[in-house]
Amino acid sequence: MMSIGKENVNIRSGPSLQSDILYQAPLGYPIKVLENKGKWARFTDWEGNSGWIYSPLLSKIHTVVVSARKPNIRKGPGLRNSIVMRANRGDIFKALAQKGNWVKIGYYYSGDTIGWIRNDLIWGE
Repeated sequence: MMSIGKENVNIRSGPSLQSDILYQAPLGYPIKVLENKGKWARFTDWEGNSGWIYSPLLSKIHTVVVSARKPNIRKGPGLRNSIVMRANRGDIFKALAQKGNWVKIGYYYSGDTIGWIRNDLIWGE
C-alpha cells in the first residue's frame, strides 16, 4: 500500500507520459501497487480502478479512504465510545495506529488525531 504524494496527479492508461490520462488523483489517495515497470507503477484503488502512475509521485505515508456511507468516527476503538464526527464516503485520512478491528485516523497534513473507525468501513489499511 502506498499513497499519492502530490495534489492532482495524472493517472495514465500505460507506463508513459504519452499514455492517455484516465483521471487525476488527490494528495493522500491510497493505492495498492500491483507491479513496477521502470519508474512507473501499476495499481488498483478502492473502487477497483487501475492505472499507471510515475513512481516518484508516490508516498509511503499510510492513508485510508472511507468506503462506507456516513460512518461514525469514535473517540476510542469500540462501539461504546462516543461519536466525535461522521465521515463521508471518499474522505481520505492518515492512518495513525491500529487496535484489533479499529484504525486510529488523523488529518493528513498535521497528523492530529480525529478518532477511531472500524477497518471494514475504510480501504487501505
